[in-house]
Amino acid sequence: MLTPSLVWAGNDGYAEKLINSQCKSCHRFEGKPKSKFELKAPDLMWGGVKFQRDWLIRRLMGQEDNLYPNGYRWDKMRLSLKHMVLTREEATVVADYMEKKLRDPRVKKSFVDMSTFTEMEATLGADIFRQYSCLGCHQIKDDEGKLIGGAISTTLFNAGNRYTLDWWSRFAENPQDFTPHSGEYIADISLRKARHIIGYVMTLGVKDFKFYEPWKSKEFKNADKDRGAQIYKEYCLQCHGKSGGGDGPGAKGLDPKPAVHANLPLSDYPDDYIYNLVYYGGKSVGKSPNMPDWGMTLPKQSLADVITYLRSTFKNQ
Repeated sequence: MLTPSLVWAGNDGYAEKLINSQCKSCHRFEGKPKSKFELKAPDLMWGGVKFQRDWLIRRLMGQEDNLYPNGYRWDKMRLSLKHMVLTREEATVVADYMEKKLRDPRVKKSFVDMSTFTEMEATLGADIFRQYSCLGCHQIKDDEGKLIGGAISTTLFNAGNRYTLDWWSRFAENPQDFTPHSGEYIADISLRKARHIIGYVMTLGVKDFKFYEPWKSKEFKNADKDRGAQIYKEYCLQCHGKSGGGDGPGAKGLDPKPAVHANLPLSDYPDDYIYNLVYYGGKSVGKSPNMPDWGMTLPKQSLADVITYLRSTFKNQ
C-alpha cells in the first residue's frame, strides 16, 4: 500500500495513483452504465454525488460494514469480499477527489426537503417500502435492531448516513439508468409517495433524526378560527354536520359513520394526532378510511385555520 504524506493532501494526482492502484481492479470510474452481471463491483463514475463524504472516508478506512451481504455479484459469490483499507490521509484524498471529479449531470437538487419531513411521512414511507417489495432485496433493521429483508442488494439500514439526498432521489426515479438489467424495477408511484419513501430511507441509521412538526409552524401561529369555520363549512360539514353532530347529508350511507365532533374534546387531542388526521386522513391514525386526506387539497394556512376552529369549537363541555 502506498504511504501518503500530508503534503499530498488534496492533490488530484496522488488521488488518481491511489485509485489506479487500489480501486480500479474492481470498480469502473468512467463509461456508460452496465448490468451488474458484467461488473466486479459497483460503478463509481458518479461516486462524488452518490456518497456522503464522512461515510465514504470511513468506508475507505474499513470502518463501515460491507454493503452487500452475499457480495455484489450474488450469482458468483456467497460471501461479501473484504474491502481494501486506506489510511485516513489516503481516504480523505480519494474522497475529496471523488467529490470534485466524479459527478453526474443527471443528478440534480432533490425535490424532497428533509427539513419539512414529518414522522408520519416516515411511517407512510416505511409502509410503501414494504408494499413495493423493497424488502425483498434490501435489508433494514426492525424496531428491535434485528436485520430483516432479502440479502440480494445493498443493505439500507444505514442509508441516511451513506447516500446523498440528491443521488437517492434521482436513483429512485429510475434505477435502470444506473444499473440496467440488474433486477431494479421502476415503480408506479406518485410524487407524494416518492417523497415519503425517499425521505424514509434517508432517515435510516440517522440517530435522533429531527422530524418537522408543522403544528409549530408560522401558519399555526397565525391561524384564525373564523377562517377555519368557513373551511369547515366548505369541506367538513357535508359529512360531520353543521354543528359537528356527524349528521351531514353525506353521512347517510357511510359505515362507519362520521365522527361526532360535538361529543369529542378535540381541544385536548395531541397536536400530531389531529394534524395527521386532517392532513393524511382517517386511516393514518387507525380511523375510518372514509375520512379523506386533505393535505394535497388545502393550503398550509387553511389546514392550520380549520384545525384551530376544531380545537376552539369542540371541547365536549
